Formats: sequence, C-alpha cells, structure tokens
Amino acid sequence: MFTKQELQEIIELVGRSPIRKFKYSDGTAKLLIVKDDASLSPKADKLSPKPAAEPMADHAEAADVKPSSGGVQPAMAEKNADADAPKLIEIVAPTIGTFYAAAEQGAAPYVQVGDKVTPEKVVCVLEAMKLFTEVSAKVSGEIVEIVVENGQFVEYGQPLFIVKPE
Repeated sequence: MFTKQELQEIIELVGRSPIRKFKYSDGTAKLLIVKDDASLSPKADKLSPKPAAEPMADHAEAADVKPSSGGVQPAMAEKNADADAPKLIEIVAPTIGTFYAAAEQGAAPYVQVGDKVTPEKVVCVLEAMKLFTEVSAKVSGEIVEIVVENGQFVEYGQPLFIVKPE
C-alpha cells in the first residue's frame, strides 16, 4: 500500500515526464495514472497555482488505487475544490532544453510577473545542443507566475509560465 506522500511523489514525477500512461502493481496495490492530452498543450486549463504537494489536480486524469485488504485509500486533491477560481493557462515547453528568460546574459527578461502578453509575444528561449527555440505565449493575458528558474533544464510539456487569460 502506498502512503499519501509516496503517491503524491509518483504522480508528480509522472506529471513532469513525457509518459502519458503509468501502471504499477505489487500484489498489494494497483496504480494507474493516465495523463490528459490537454495537460501537455499550451492551452491547458489550470485551476489555480498550487504547491507541488498537490499534483493530482494538475497532471493526472485518473488514479486507481486498490488495496488488497480493507485499507484506507489516500485522499486526493479534487478538481472541484477550486471551481470558483479563475481559469489559468499554462505555457508549456514545446521541446526539451535549458530555459532562458532573456535573449542574452545580462539582458532584461522577455517577460516578468504582471506583464501582459499576446499570442505572438516571445516569453523565453529554450536551448538544446546550441539550437535556440523561441517560445511564444500563444495566448493573450497576464503572466501570474514564472514556474521555472533561469538556466533550468526543462522537459517537453513542462509548465514554464502561468497566464491569466483576458
């Protein structure tokens, strides 16, 4: 049987990886995590910024834990908990690479928290093997959170920015 912490860590790891489906069984418990295709899209809705300890609502569509004995299932974050919160949109990494907030070292960042963006606005660059890819917002709105740090390596589909759409 998984502890709540172990289950949250597994969900968070799967959520950050390019894996779409994860199955696990050890004889005492079965676990199935299937990611929604929308979680990898730049227009994926996000209910509200949450700490990493609540990845279930952000990254997993289904989790099925079946204990072999009458154990108690861990409590999961529910999407309905923040139903009244405004919808937020993630700008995700279109490829793997190193995240750079500015065009060059010492230059002003493309965007900061509070900046307004348009779909064409470049918000960062990703560098992989000396190839730089500009990432555009693809949405109109306000940057409410920068999820990654300058110089951090990011995976395909990993959230980079959180935008409050207009």
